[in-house]
Amino acid sequence: MNVFEAVKQSVTTRQVAELYGIRVKRNGMAVCPFHNDKNPSMKVDKRFHCFGCQADGDVIDFVSRLFGLPVREAAIKILLWLLKSNVLLYLYNHI
Repeated sequence: MNVFEAVKQSVTTRQVAELYGIRVKRNGMAVCPFHNDKNPSMKVDKRFHCFGCQADGDVIDFVSRLFGLPVREAAIKILLWLLKSNVLLYLYNHI
């Protein structure tokens, strides 16, 4: 399994969007951070799709666009967050 597959199987676009402060409604709709959006036009779940600007992709594409990173760096950014989260969870449960 490569880093891209590991990331895509471990976290959803919705989880990452919420991590970076994007409010996702119960129906999975959010205000798109990729264009001047006032009403929720982006569907966010395992993948994302904006009906306003047509931005579309998986969790790695989302982070890549959000931070202006190449996809490899975006995947590593997510992977590091996952590792940090798991270490903190482990410490919380064992202290």
